[in-house]
Amino acid sequence: MSEQAWYIGCDQSEVAERVILIGDPERVIRLALLLTDVHWITENRGLRTITGTYKGQRVTVSAFGMGAPIAAIVLHELAHLGAKVFLRIGTAMALPPVVLGEYLIGVDAVGNDGTSKAYGNTGELAAANTTLVTALEETLAATRWPWRKGRFASFDGFYRDMFALEPQVAERVATLRESMTKQGVLVMDMESAAIFTVAKALQVKASSLCVATVDNVTRRKLDSDEMARLESQLFHLALDAVSRTATD
Repeated sequence: MSEQAWYIGCDQSEVAERVILIGDPERVIRLALLLTDVHWITENRGLRTITGTYKGQRVTVSAFGMGAPIAAIVLHELAHLGAKVFLRIGTAMALPPVVLGEYLIGVDAVGNDGTSKAYGNTGELAAANTTLVTALEETLAATRWPWRKGRFASFDGFYRDMFALEPQVAERVATLRESMTKQGVLVMDMESAAIFTVAKALQVKASSLCVATVDNVTRRKLDSDEMARLESQLFHLALDAVSRTATD
């Protein structure tokens, strides 16, 4: 009998070796339009997952919502069922000198989250897989889109570490921003460090490809039309990169 994932609910036959991890489950619907032979896996707890074909390669797309703990569950379950390559795509908060609208490839990440610790990270940088990073670089280099690669930093407390919703938190966020900038961090998110750490523990490949959508200093955000345009291209870039990445 085929093994079945505890939370996602799928079995081994429904999972591809190449996976795109995505936050917003609505993006799964839009990305599905770029695949053929799409199989919709029964949705459980909002974890929307599909498997389809892109340029002759099977690809699974799985939504985790927000935050490192759920992203780690999704990655761990899919890896347990045989997935080998994981690319987290989505949005991220930009630090200087990143410009809004740029695509960012995660090379390594500072883990300020609890999940990374649970998987053995005791403070060292979490490295992305070099083979997948190279595939992302080659894919983006062949386009006209602005991009750069570099260091991410991941946090659990969005409104305490990344974005000051209340005035009394502004100093804390500014201090963290200064610390991250000194460490060479380009963008902040909630998942990449954990994804890199979990992937290393499970001996699978992982990286991140994000769009800088919010400026941490000015708090400016991309408008919805610009985000839609960049998201569409993000899907194509991600699919091209994972489809050319070896699974061995």
